[in-house]
Amino acid sequence: HDLLDAFDALRGQVPSVQLQLLGDGRQRPELETYAASLGSASSVHFLGFRADRLELLSQFRIFVMTSSLEGIPRCMMEAMAVGVPVVAYDIPGVDQLVEHGQTGLLAPHGDKAALVACCRDLLDNPERARELAANARKMIEERYSAARMASEYDALFDSLTAQSLKKAPRQAG
Repeated sequence: HDLLDAFDALRGQVPSVQLQLLGDGRQRPELETYAASLGSASSVHFLGFRADRLELLSQFRIFVMTSSLEGIPRCMMEAMAVGVPVVAYDIPGVDQLVEHGQTGLLAPHGDKAALVACCRDLLDNPERARELAANARKMIEERYSAARMASEYDALFDSLTAQSLKKAPRQAG
């Protein structure tokens, strides 16, 4: 509900903005009903599960997450990896990905006005949005990419192999 409420307020300020919700879940029917009751209803689009979600995501102007409980959110990592600036509530898990003002913008949990202000900041300042997105993408590549993981596995295997060779008994010849 927070995202829909924040979007409704944001749309009052920026009439051209659209909200696209990717994915499905048990709350979808309730959220669709709630969205239909808002003044911004015609600008809210529930897209459901999409195999082309990354392609769609890469076209977003901003990615917004209003979760109250997360691990490290994969969907946010995907947004960051494809270069979309992020706005989210400041909760554990999200704070592992977003450093406010560096890799995205954070609002205090439940503060819808602050969430709207963060979204408006990125919509009104495309250069700032690009900078945060670039910083976030770099951070994701450095910390979470498959290439980084493969490099760490290589280093681990090299280390284990070296230790094994040191411990191996010498053969008499």
